Amino acid sequence: MDTLKAVIVDDEEPGRQVVRQYLNERPEAEVVATFTAPTKAIEYINSSTVDLLFLDIQMPGMNGFELIAKLDEIPQIIFSTAYDAYALQAFEVNAVDYLLKPYTRHRFNEAFDRALSTQESKEQEQERIQSLLKQYQEPQSYPKQLFVRVGIKIVPVPVDDIIWIKAEGDYSRIYTEEGSHLCSTGLGKLEEKLDPALFQRSHRSYLFAVNKLRKLESDGGGGFIGFMSDGSEIKVSRSHANKIKKLII
Repeated sequence: MDTLKAVIVDDEEPGRQVVRQYLNERPEAEVVATFTAPTKAIEYINSSTVDLLFLDIQMPGMNGFELIAKLDEIPQIIFSTAYDAYALQAFEVNAVDYLLKPYTRHRFNEAFDRALSTQESKEQEQERIQSLLKQYQEPQSYPKQLFVRVGIKIVPVPVDDIIWIKAEGDYSRIYTEEGSHLCSTGLGKLEEKLDPALFQRSHRSYLFAVNKLRKLESDGGGGFIGFMSDGSEIKVSRSHANKIKKLII
């Protein structure tokens, strides 16, 4: 069988060393990268093939949940953490497994064997992790309009008027029925501001209004082309395809 390509993300050196040591004893695994900084880990995972992620939760600057939310495709995840018992109960349901520091080699191998035997599809895996994220998402209200700088002016853009949004480097372009606006906020930050019940990611570069999607057509490679209410076409990547199809009735 092919080896599982594993990535370790932990801001503490002892935590990384233990996982690497135990993984090196498993011929089914290959440690392809280790990270102390979550942002660097996100860049690597989004541009590489990763099968299994060993992830700490409490890290400076960004916690494990926030890291997961920024991944284009979510690999199998084993938490390696000193988190409290209440959280661990939720991880047991939603993640492949959790390892409560300090843990034994036997306990590590149990978690790794579970990852090997997991037969879930990528869609099921992503839905399961998204369920985990929702359990810990703080209740929040979403804005009815965004304020975008246009020249020397700042103009309101009603959220209900937004059709789709495209990443343009560190910026984003917001498309409405009346035209488009270049926004200095990145796509990821905009996604955090908008209600996920109304807006969905179809691709790492596209965010769209669910009620403005008119139809999907196969792109021949496992993804889709989404046709929006203004006649625009957006990419639907293979990793988002099954989720997006469920929106069409």
